[in-house]
Order: sequence, then structure tokens, then C-alpha cells
Amino acid sequence: MPSILKKIFAAAFILLLTVLIWNFVEQYRASKNQHEISYSDLLVKVQSGDVQDAVVDGNLLSGHLKASSNAQFRTIIPVNYEDLQKAMIIARVNLSIKEERTQLLAPVLVNFIPFVVLILAALLAIPPFWVIFRKAGFQPVLSILVLVPLANLIVLYIVAFSRWKDAAKAA
Repeated sequence: MPSILKKIFAAAFILLLTVLIWNFVEQYRASKNQHEISYSDLLVKVQSGDVQDAVVDGNLLSGHLKASSNAQFRTIIPVNYEDLQKAMIIARVNLSIKEERTQLLAPVLVNFIPFVVLILAALLAIPPFWVIFRKAGFQPVLSILVLVPLANLIVLYIVAFSRWKDAAKAA
């Protein structure tokens, strides 16, 4: 494999690893300082006036309690949380709702990586078949047929059960 391809694969792997580690660290850091509470407990705290502010981000609600500015909380909210929203308006909680962010990178990676692995596996299969076909007396270009479903099986049977050039010399 040419050294430029090795460098490209290494750079792509390092970039992927960096993104995954960054995501993990950010999620850990965000969840470390926040106390998880249930939706019903949050509703009770809002109605009793214990909630200072809240931010809705998708189905995650996080914010601060009035007890201290460091007292953070988070909870998972249902799709329809109008009762909580009304209670926050009545309790004068500073509520902000973030627009839904589309996470483009994660779905692309999840859907793209299997294809990359399959393509790499297929491309790595060509060089050994190239050598086998050459030793067997066939055109090495036939090794490209290894990438074609069903044709690869037919070519494999033809090569396996034909008389090899090297075997004929040895006999």
C-alpha cells in the first residue's frame, strides 16, 4: 500500500478518535456538575418556587435551583411538557428553549463506517489474490473479480480446480 494512503488512513483514524474522545469528555463534564432529578420532583420544585432558571435542549431540561447558584439539576422531559411550562411561567422561572440541533457527524459516522470497513476489507483482499492468480498461471487482473459478488465464487472455483502453472512444473 502506498505510503500516502497509509498517512491518509492514519490521519482519518486520529481525527475520528479525537472527535469521539472530545464527545465523551464534553458529555462527562456536562453531567458531572448536574444532579439528576425526576420529572415529577422537578414539577414539585417549580411549584414550590425552588427553581431559578431552566434550559430545554431537545428532551433534556437542565437548570439551577435557588438554594445556591452551584445547585444544578437535569431531567428528561416528555414531548408534551405544557404543565411544567405553565408552572414555570407562574413561578417566574427564567426558561429558555434551545432550537433543536441536528447532529450531523454522529449519524454520518455510524452509517458510513461499516461501508468504509467493507471497502477496505475488499481492497485488502485483492493483493493476495493477485499473487495467487499469477502463480496459478491466470491473468492477475482477475483478482479484481473478487470484489464482485457471485463472480468471486465462480473465479475461486475455477482457480481451485484448474491445473496450476507452478504445480505443473513441480510434477
